[in-house]
Amino acid sequence: MGIEISKDDSEYMYNIIQSIIEECGPRMPCSPQEAKGAEIVKKELEQTCDEVNVERFTCHPRAALGWINIDVLLVILSFSCFFLIQFFLETLLTLILAIIILGLNVFAYLVAIKEFFSYQEFIDPLYKEKESQNVIGKIHSEGEIKNLILFSGHIDSALQFNLLAYLKSLYPIISLLGFGILFLWIFISGIFSILTITTFIFSLPVIYEFFFNIAIWFLIIGGIPLVILLFFVSHGEKANKVPGAVDNLSAVAVVLGIGRYLKKNRDLIPKNTEIRLIALGCEEAFLRGAFRYVEAHKEELKKLNAVCINLEMIQDPKRNIVINYEPTTKTRHSEEIIQKVIKSAELVGITLKPSAMGGNSRLEKLFGKMTGGTDATAFSKSNIKAITIMATDFLKSIQYYHTYRDTLDKIEKGSLENVLKICVSYLKNESKSFLGDKIVSLWD
Repeated sequence: MGIEISKDDSEYMYNIIQSIIEECGPRMPCSPQEAKGAEIVKKELEQTCDEVNVERFTCHPRAALGWINIDVLLVILSFSCFFLIQFFLETLLTLILAIIILGLNVFAYLVAIKEFFSYQEFIDPLYKEKESQNVIGKIHSEGEIKNLILFSGHIDSALQFNLLAYLKSLYPIISLLGFGILFLWIFISGIFSILTITTFIFSLPVIYEFFFNIAIWFLIIGGIPLVILLFFVSHGEKANKVPGAVDNLSAVAVVLGIGRYLKKNRDLIPKNTEIRLIALGCEEAFLRGAFRYVEAHKEELKKLNAVCINLEMIQDPKRNIVINYEPTTKTRHSEEIIQKVIKSAELVGITLKPSAMGGNSRLEKLFGKMTGGTDATAFSKSNIKAITIMATDFLKSIQYYHTYRDTLDKIEKGSLENVLKICVSYLKNESKSFLGDKIVSLWD
């Protein structure tokens, strides 16, 4: 199946990335720069879509990474209470401090599980509420709309990860030690607290020295990395330093490229199907824009059998993957759509491999556990068919990921074109899957 991307369309995608960077600069969630970027995308979509809407929403963007500071401070308090116990062994204060430690640990655990590993808005009310927006372009087809196909990418860029920006290759080591000590201490000191409470109930001696030695070794090995986590991101505007070319203007460029391609090839639009081209806001604030969109349109999305093909970090033409599982949020994506996009890629001579977020090896899966999620999660969590296509060398991405180095030159030629071909191929096959009212399977 021949699908050619014209030189004009190819250059357009790379140029629009640089144009948004030059006009807006870094675009952290809910910033004026993010809003300006959304306005540029809106104007571009108006050139290719039948209808364009901006849906505004509010969220608490700094809560997303704010959980790190809260948990680190809770763990430091927990350590402090633990070391105070040595001065009050076998007294009522030992019991009181053990209960305080247990309370601090339970709260720290809940913050991590709910805010990061579940993307729930658990501590969000503690942070300032701000406004963001999703931009939606609609392309209509013939006949009554019975199906929806969504192509999405996020317009915002990340808050700069200071450890990546300045420590570079030391980032994985510092992060692993810092977060490792954080979670291990929550577990170990939790055991100590429960044992201490139990010993008081049954009038037994407190087991302190054993846990004291563990605590000392924890501090020797990971004390400094734990404290460094407090500087994971900067406060206020100081964090707004990431141009976000790869993450994720690359995806936005392809979404806009789909619009340009369909404007010249409307016959590719499947019958009775509306195409939506979406630039989502606040992905870097734990997918708040995607969750708000799904929440607002859930009934419609289910009624019209919606499919979301989300795009993320399109950078390497030789490493095209479709995400089937996101370890952080324990989200599995639609196997049906995964197989369809793999077939679509195959038909245009591109290899697209299924992969968990971060990779499939044990080390990569551990890395993937801490990488966060993609906007497809918001759809899949609501039982709406969704997948994410990426084209990234994860190990090389450490050189620029979420730092000021995420610039256009990191995107290799051919990467945007390949993903655009896959998306167009998917539409081409969907448009051929109906002959009149009879469904014909092209995916077997």
